[in-house]
Amino acid sequence: MIDRIRLTAAAKIQLSTLKRKTGMEHYNSICRHALCLSLAEPSVLPDEEFNFSGGVEIDWRVFTGGFEELYLNLLLQRLQQDGKEASVESIRKLCVSHLHRGLSYLAGKSDSYLADTLYQNVC
Repeated sequence: MIDRIRLTAAAKIQLSTLKRKTGMEHYNSICRHALCLSLAEPSVLPDEEFNFSGGVEIDWRVFTGGFEELYLNLLLQRLQQDGKEASVESIRKLCVSHLHRGLSYLAGKSDSYLADTLYQNVC
């Protein structure tokens, strides 16, 4: 359904900063946490167009860590919760939007929060 996740140049910078602060080796682990953090926030995201020039792409299977169906179902549940139709495009858009919001949330967190939360959830 989703082959690749595309991120903006700003998200790429946030990922690099988070990777350096946390010592985590791979973007996908940080991205999974960012997605879940945003999905847990009840507010509905506004429609936003992203410019992916200079960004980064992550393979869906790498992003999900082998749990493709789990993440797909989380996104489908959120679409239903937000009262939106489920389509390939709406799922992809929702994933990208929540991922960007989650990365912004994480980028604003303290170093101690990142160390405690991300390290505990990954290790």
